[in-house]
Amino acid sequence: MSQSSAQAASSADPAAPPARAAAPLRVVVTGGSGRVAAHVLRELVARGHACVNVDRRAPHHPVPGVRWVYADLACREQVQPLFEAADAVCHLGEIPTHHAPIPPEEIYFTNCRIGATVLQTAADLKLRRFIYTSTCQTYGVWDTPAVPPLHLPFDETHPLQPQNVYALSKAANERYARYVAERHGLSVAALRLPWVMTHDDWGDDAIEWLKRKTGPTDGLETYLHGTDAARAFARALEHSRPGFEAYHLTAADIMSFRPLARRLAEHHPTFPELPADWPPYKSPVLLDKAKAHFGWEPQVSIRDRIKAKMGEVPEV
Repeated sequence: MSQSSAQAASSADPAAPPARAAAPLRVVVTGGSGRVAAHVLRELVARGHACVNVDRRAPHHPVPGVRWVYADLACREQVQPLFEAADAVCHLGEIPTHHAPIPPEEIYFTNCRIGATVLQTAADLKLRRFIYTSTCQTYGVWDTPAVPPLHLPFDETHPLQPQNVYALSKAANERYARYVAERHGLSVAALRLPWVMTHDDWGDDAIEWLKRKTGPTDGLETYLHGTDAARAFARALEHSRPGFEAYHLTAADIMSFRPLARRLAEHHPTFPELPADWPPYKSPVLLDKAKAHFGWEPQVSIRDRIKAKMGEVPEV
């Protein structure tokens, strides 16, 4: 197929990912000293983008070629000069848990203030793209006790039902992101992440821990490797599209040696059942939208890595 034919086919197919950004982007990565953001920065730099890490903490392991800038993300006077020199923002600079040793109202207030500040600044400056780091916790299924989903599996149209202050702040910031997308034309992708694994140490201790992990599910046993998260940030950044969109990001499999349907039946009797033909270790969080919009699919499978180490994956 010729290049012109390929472009025509892509434009004729609404599900085909848009073309990648034609030139390297100047990207501000907020919270760039964090463990997930370090993966994101390395991926963006490897793809030729010019990045700045904006964080109140210095990075423990600086990414070569990335400048660290100290700034309070809740202060527009500090944020705007940095955004004025950028094309796009990957925003990871919020309190990442409701277990932080600060009052719950401060977690919510801090995240919402930061989120509104960076989103509004990017919208007012008419930046090309904004990637917002959200969480699967907004569904309530990732909490203890968990709120049952309406159905399994589910996609991004499932209603949000946050059950902790961190998830509440993320849901509120997603709503603000939709607001600035609709009112000011900012292009926003909100990436809903489960627990992100940023290590590769799957030795005997980790395998024994998984063998014992047979009780109530923790977030439907979903996870995501940091390298897959980084690729998703990069592809979402490069494949800009108008308006606001939310996307699921998980590994294709779950982190369990016991089939998910069995664990749900044993420990979550109020949860809806999975389809009878659902693969026993497949994530019930649908990923079709990210694949359709920017061509992302997870590559790292814990089950594959354990099989490579042990020769087989145990079932308990």
